[in-house]
Amino acid sequence: MDIRKMEGLVAIAEHGSFSKAAKAVNLTQSAVSQQIRELEGWLGVPLFDRDTRPPKLTRHGQAYVDTARAMLALHRAFLEAHCRSDVRGTLVVGTVRSALTGVLPVALRSLKQTFPHLTLRLINSGRLSNDLTQDVLGGQLDAALIVGPPEADGELFWRSYAMERFFVIAPADAPGATDIDLLSGRPYLRFIPNLPIERRIDREIEKRNLNIVPEMELDTFESILLMVSAGLGVGIVPELYIREAARDRIRVMPFGDASFYRELGVITLRRCKKMALVEALLSALVQPTAKALSSTAA
Repeated sequence: MDIRKMEGLVAIAEHGSFSKAAKAVNLTQSAVSQQIRELEGWLGVPLFDRDTRPPKLTRHGQAYVDTARAMLALHRAFLEAHCRSDVRGTLVVGTVRSALTGVLPVALRSLKQTFPHLTLRLINSGRLSNDLTQDVLGGQLDAALIVGPPEADGELFWRSYAMERFFVIAPADAPGATDIDLLSGRPYLRFIPNLPIERRIDREIEKRNLNIVPEMELDTFESILLMVSAGLGVGIVPELYIREAARDRIRVMPFGDASFYRELGVITLRRCKKMALVEALLSALVQPTAKALSSTAA
């Protein structure tokens, strides 16, 4: 049984909707819906009445929520009693540059406080997600923080810790009521185009028939924030970068609809001998990331 599926079910029960639960567990609404369908298939009973809006828990669903809460509590108690004090060793982790937001230092500090015997070697090579995935497969890295999910591979274990919307950012005095208004008629500051996420942004811009000519091409989201704050144009950046921006100097507006996002996660080998260390890293990343995304949405 996947613990994350039970966490998703309990989150729906506690938050009252699939969309709010998805934000609470750092997944998309479609991913949470898929988890529930898989859980129903495994149990052989419907957990939700989908003829109601929003879907309501069935009698079986409510009973299994209680069971899931109890199982999650037992799982946490086991970790506290038998695993956390034994988490020790060295974990070598690579990271894509765009995952290096202010959330990461908070997560790493929490990790070190909780697991004082853990040694973490964080390597920022400036390489792409595919390159870091190959380093994990080759044994050069124990794990990597990448933009994913990666291509299906039976050797790899992948778990996301954040689903980020993209936002248009513009100078504070820029007029406009929509993301298209902000993007139109101003110099466009484009994220370097040889990265996969930039190609997705390009396709979204093309799909929306926006005639935008880049004036600058920059290789970090931080550079885009600096240029926009100085009034030099508009750009598109992931949600976690908005939290670190000088909000009095920029306007912020969601880019596209909720289906356009990027997924941050941790990748390692399924046979990794340091899985306890990887799980500890994931746990440390989830809470501050969820808090940061929640504050951005507010």
